Amino acid sequence: MPLVDAAGRLMCRISVPDLSAHGLPRPRGGLYSRVRQGAIPVQDVGLIAAVKSGRVVPVAAVESFDGDAVVLADGARVTPDAVIAATGYERSLEDLVGHLGVLDDRGRPVVHGARTPKQAPGLYFTGFTNPISGMLREMARDARKIAGRLASAKR
Repeated sequence: MPLVDAAGRLMCRISVPDLSAHGLPRPRGGLYSRVRQGAIPVQDVGLIAAVKSGRVVPVAAVESFDGDAVVLADGARVTPDAVIAATGYERSLEDLVGHLGVLDDRGRPVVHGARTPKQAPGLYFTGFTNPISGMLREMARDARKIAGRLASAKR
């Protein structure tokens, strides 16, 4: 494990820029250690470019919502155009949106893609299905549809 972790750190330094100054520090654990803990590393070069250009601004974790404001874990309050919650491979949505009635009895969203729950208009979900066509393919399709809806709503 230490050898794979060291090699992974070297590859990461070569292939992924350090985004610490933008609020995205490098992971503490090594690649293999993180995989053994259940984390699956995914690199999105589109996000990296967006963060570097300032089109996407990472913030602290969401603590709660208060009307139009989002209360962050560091105490800051922001009023963004959109909130994108990347929960990773563990859903854990109950504490964040469970009170809105948008989850089924297994903790999965009742709608996904470009559809939004009636009781929470403007809330979109993707990545909570596992279709035979492939999850990443479906997430990409959903993302385009959601982005289109958000763009239409902003106009």
